[in-house]
Amino acid sequence: VTLLGHLFGNLIGNAIDAAGPGGSVGVTAEKVNGKVVIEVSDTGPGPSQAVADRLFEPFVTGKEQGIGLGLAVAKQAAEGHGGAIDWRRDGGRTVFRVVLPLPPRIQ
Repeated sequence: VTLLGHLFGNLIGNAIDAAGPGGSVGVTAEKVNGKVVIEVSDTGPGPSQAVADRLFEPFVTGKEQGIGLGLAVAKQAAEGHGGAIDWRRDGGRTVFRVVLPLPPRIQ
């Protein structure tokens, strides 16, 4: 559970930073075909072209004071729990999507 805490703490923290003053952050969760799909979105400008294709690689960051490990750890956490993480721009929002399998008793 600790890894998942880091995963979602990182995504939500990044979204708050990216949205900035006057921006907004959203979190949704939905059960789909035995999986949970969680999306964290923000109204920030999104990652720069220089890092967009490598966001989940270690030491890649678009932040002046970032070290570039947060999203790499988030990816490792999602995959370590049998899931996946990706991102997209959608209607002026940056959306990070995490898909995790649900335990059989919850499906």
